Amino acid sequence: MTGRAGRLGLGVLMGVLAQLSAIGLLLAAAWLIVRAAQQPPVLYLMVAIVSVRAFGIARAVFRYVERLMTHDVALRDATTDRVEVYRQLNRIAPAGLTGQRRGDVVSRVVSDVQTRQDRLLRVRLPWWTGLLASMVVIGVVAALDLRSGLVVAGGVVVSAVAIRSTVARIAARRDGRRAAAARGRLAADVSQIVLAGPDLVAFGAGDRFRAETGRSVTELAGAQRHGAGAVGLASAIVLAVTGAAVALVAAWSAGAPVVVVGVLVLAPIALSEPLEAWGDAERHRPAVDDADARIAALTALPAPITEPDQSTALPSAWSLRLRGLAVGWESTLVDGIDLDVDEGEIVAITGPSGIGKSTLAYTLLRLIEPRAGNIQLGDVDVRELGSDDVRGRIGYLGQDEIIFDTTIRENLRIADPEVEDESAMTALDRAGLGEFVRSLPRGLDTPVGEHGSRLSGGERQRLALARLLLGDHRIVVLDEPTEHLDAPTARALLDDLLALAPDRSVIVISHAPEVLDRIDRVIRLDAASVRV
Repeated sequence: MTGRAGRLGLGVLMGVLAQLSAIGLLLAAAWLIVRAAQQPPVLYLMVAIVSVRAFGIARAVFRYVERLMTHDVALRDATTDRVEVYRQLNRIAPAGLTGQRRGDVVSRVVSDVQTRQDRLLRVRLPWWTGLLASMVVIGVVAALDLRSGLVVAGGVVVSAVAIRSTVARIAARRDGRRAAAARGRLAADVSQIVLAGPDLVAFGAGDRFRAETGRSVTELAGAQRHGAGAVGLASAIVLAVTGAAVALVAAWSAGAPVVVVGVLVLAPIALSEPLEAWGDAERHRPAVDDADARIAALTALPAPITEPDQSTALPSAWSLRLRGLAVGWESTLVDGIDLDVDEGEIVAITGPSGIGKSTLAYTLLRLIEPRAGNIQLGDVDVRELGSDDVRGRIGYLGQDEIIFDTTIRENLRIADPEVEDESAMTALDRAGLGEFVRSLPRGLDTPVGEHGSRLSGGERQRLALARLLLGDHRIVVLDEPTEHLDAPTARALLDDLLALAPDRSVIVISHAPEVLDRIDRVIRLDAASVRV
């Protein structure tokens, strides 16, 4: 019972036993009440009394074990799904996410994966346990009275068909999709407001965006109300079928012993709870289907690069050769780049905004494919190397590096999960942040706040640089590393960045004159072909 199938099988069994315990509680109580009305000796009632107590306790115990087993399976599946979604995001980023709103991507990673848990817990499990429990009850009723058993079986079939067709296809499916779409838009709107809140307030646009978010909330609430109406429709179907079944059983079992009649009449009512659970299951089915479709759409997005069938070993040399390279998009394309970067060399790349400097950086990191030409690392074409191997050799430091809302130590562990304190401090020293960290009361365990809000702009960049150094890249691409920094901080940071050579090759992408003046070899990109 340690595997997934074992845990799931045990969970389903416990769910069926919990349903049967609830049904048995009602039927045993009915028998006890009717039999007690005949005033027999109390010893004749002891078995029924004990049964009522046993069923009441067993229901809670079986339900607990069922929840324990099935939720364990669902949470393990969700962990696997979430890891797979992260793999897909890693596969298609960054070009594959072009046009995707950040909040919508977060919704897929968090909400959609969480919603997929409902396929087991809220869709399949109620149907499985309800059907199995119904079969047992039908068998018991048929053993007491065959015609009553057929009536109960007919009521179960009619309820199942009506709920599955009417609720799922007419009401819940439409509203479930509306709710899923509205939930994604709401997540995107809220994410946008949180990230751009100060700018929206500064430009007086807060009310407009708040109104747009309010419309998403209203749409989601309306879809959820319609979904509740679908569940009400399912309850109405079950009540109507149950009422008809009770009337037929009461009429056809009139000649049976009175205590048996009480049990037979209450049998359809006892099944109303598992049958109504089917309506709630069908309410959740469209949302689960939509979450599956959204995650499948993410999986179907084409990767911006083509991985080799078999990766070539990384060369020992780390010189960089660009031949006939074309990068950019259809509207802006830099073509014919021929560039050699020797080991330990410092090169600056500049050009007007939007020409494709950052796109060139992404191309060097093998995040997107070049439009033409090739890139050689040592004597090997990077298309023959795995993208992770390329990024292990070529590192990147942007102007807005992500600093996570955790400690300095955990931010450094992104580059090296096994980093020890001594290595971490060495990297911080080389990035010019060591003395600052030593002066903090908690040192490496100091929280940096959301987006590094407890650090200055220069400290954030230096922390990102220390993280880059821990990656032990031989070539580093620095994309506008001094942007948004004051002049003294920018000069000090640039000193440390240029000191990375000759141990590393350094490619600085910048349009700042004070940066370009510090570098001997400057390449300018423009719309014409570039050869150096």
